[in-house]
Amino acid sequence: MLLYRGDHLRNARGFPQKIEGGAEAIQQAMIRLSVPKGSFTLDEELGSRLHTLGNMAEEQQQELALEYAREALMDMPDIRVVSASCKQEEYGVLSFVFSLEYTGVQPPELFEFSWRFNY
Repeated sequence: MLLYRGDHLRNARGFPQKIEGGAEAIQQAMIRLSVPKGSFTLDEELGSRLHTLGNMAEEQQQELALEYAREALMDMPDIRVVSASCKQEEYGVLSFVFSLEYTGVQPPELFEFSWRFNY
């Protein structure tokens, strides 16, 4: 099902919309990146360590964001992390921008998304 702002996106008749292909793979990747690693009881390996970057020196955040994203998506062979960046904003907000490539089709599809964590 297609997620939108933390809920299922519904069509005009009120039914959840289906998602497939590259968009589905990218949505799964986004979930893995946003869930803190170890917080999902049924699979403690699911998730990323991105939530820990707020405690790191700003010089390290950029490199570690890419490393942590690749680590979180290692079990998704059709997804490649092309780039990752992060920026410390005001009031303890850390923003991320990721470029992901879905290689399950030819030519591969490139997706870019961003989100922010509050610490």
